[in-house]
Amino acid sequence: MALFAEVILGPSGALADTGPIVVDCVQPLPLEKAVASADLVFVGTVTAVDNGGRMATVTVTELWKGDVPTPVILNGGQNPATQSPDDRVFDVGATYLFVPTMVNGALVDSACSPTVPWSDDLARLRPQSIGQPLRTAPASPGPLAFLGWLGGPLAMVGLIGGGAIALSLLIARRRDS
Repeated sequence: MALFAEVILGPSGALADTGPIVVDCVQPLPLEKAVASADLVFVGTVTAVDNGGRMATVTVTELWKGDVPTPVILNGGQNPATQSPDDRVFDVGATYLFVPTMVNGALVDSACSPTVPWSDDLARLRPQSIGQPLRTAPASPGPLAFLGWLGGPLAMVGLIGGGAIALSLLIARRRDS
């Protein structure tokens, strides 16, 4: 059994590169029907990838159905922590017509989803009215961001210490009078 695992997984325990992996997906709906029946459809451009290209940060340019912020994070598979044959790998700079699904609170867009790279012929599917994505403000670090996780505890120490000093000064003034 150990030899079998080493042949399949490789000596390091990682999935061995044995050539093309066959994806086991249910026969997808034609794109027109998938777009019509989906809860969320949008056009967006991948601005960053992580996790070997299996997690994408996407700037939404056209919101066709549903609500989504921009930028939005998409997982290319069910579990971003592990690889599976149906994971989608995203390309930075590529624009797609996204048709993801929500799985356990995360947007998932695997190789089994009807998402396709954008081409001008997809404009025929564009609805008459296009929504606007929810704008998310870029996270700007505060003035104490360099302290990282120590910021909160240090602020608490400052408040408690300041209160203790103020109390001791008040007691000292009362003794002097």
